[in-house]
Amino acid sequence: MFNCTKARDFPLPTDPIPPMLGVGSFNGSGALVRAYSPVTLSHEWPKISRLLLMLFCSCFGSTMNGFFVASFFIEHTLRKAGNVYLACVGMADLVMTAGVTSVSAVVILSGQWDNIQVCKALQFLGLTSTYCYGIYFAFVAVENFYRVCRTPDEYAVFMSMRIDVVCLLIFFVNMGLSAAGVYMDLDYDYCERQHYGNFYFRIFTTVIVQAVPAVLTVLFLFISSIRVKRRARSQIQYKRSHLYDREYSTTSINTTAYIFFMIAWTPYVIIVHEFPNTSDAVYYNMMAIGLFRSALTSSIYGIFNMNFRRAYAHLFNYCCCKSSLSSSISNRPRRAIEYKSTIGEVRVHIMHQAVTMSHSRVTYWQETQEL
Repeated sequence: MFNCTKARDFPLPTDPIPPMLGVGSFNGSGALVRAYSPVTLSHEWPKISRLLLMLFCSCFGSTMNGFFVASFFIEHTLRKAGNVYLACVGMADLVMTAGVTSVSAVVILSGQWDNIQVCKALQFLGLTSTYCYGIYFAFVAVENFYRVCRTPDEYAVFMSMRIDVVCLLIFFVNMGLSAAGVYMDLDYDYCERQHYGNFYFRIFTTVIVQAVPAVLTVLFLFISSIRVKRRARSQIQYKRSHLYDREYSTTSINTTAYIFFMIAWTPYVIIVHEFPNTSDAVYYNMMAIGLFRSALTSSIYGIFNMNFRRAYAHLFNYCCCKSSLSSSISNRPRRAIEYKSTIGEVRVHIMHQAVTMSHSRVTYWQETQEL
């Protein structure tokens, strides 16, 4: 391991700051002061601004991610086995917003500047969430590829695996890797920035957990998007069908969400691997961009996808307007049944009128012949 700590020309804060070994500069008395915190961000920013930022990401992000996960339980069009991986993606973002940003807001409210144990716990949660997000999204892309590009039999074979076992295995393996990297000093030292971690461990996590899932996700999403567009150009009936709208919307929104994920985390990855000795302000600001992304992704699905938008509306009415969730969900099938029964009654009435009118005409014709 290498020591990458160096002196930094930071303005010294006026408020007393509890010492935290690693990042910062020493004053004349030998006490360690810090200008930037990995937990509570820059000391130069007003406390109320940092608190409002963390509360927004925590409250709004957790609410939207909770709506996203709950949508798969209340919306019948989303209640499919293939959407389990997408629900796990929402759970990964929920860990980030409900865990990391919420704890940071509590630390700001407590008046503390930093706590090394809290910082390591947040790093552990953040790594677990990020690792799981990337791998779960790779499975989302593969499922989308089999559903759009392959035959129904091949899709059934892919979906025949134990999805629950696969999801739990991904979660626990990534949680173990995150714990080993943080608490055994095998990963980059996020909190104190005193070492780079173990070279082989970082190569393994970078290639296997991050790079390979990213390549697979981009590849399968790109192939699925091309397949949908080509089929729409060659088959007019397919382009006019609801199946095209559903497949095109799902593929496009998944691609958009993953591109957003890559754009948010790419600056941090570049800083860690290419400029590890950069200033605290640049390093932690790049991390914050990736962190705050988790509060916005679920909103993309609610804005651009009709099924999620309908589910969000039902959940909002239930939470804020005190309406019954079960009744709002069951209204659509009930209305369909009532509509069908009404059509049946109209058809019976028309047939009755036709028979009656025909019988009346026959009677009138017979009476005329008799005359």
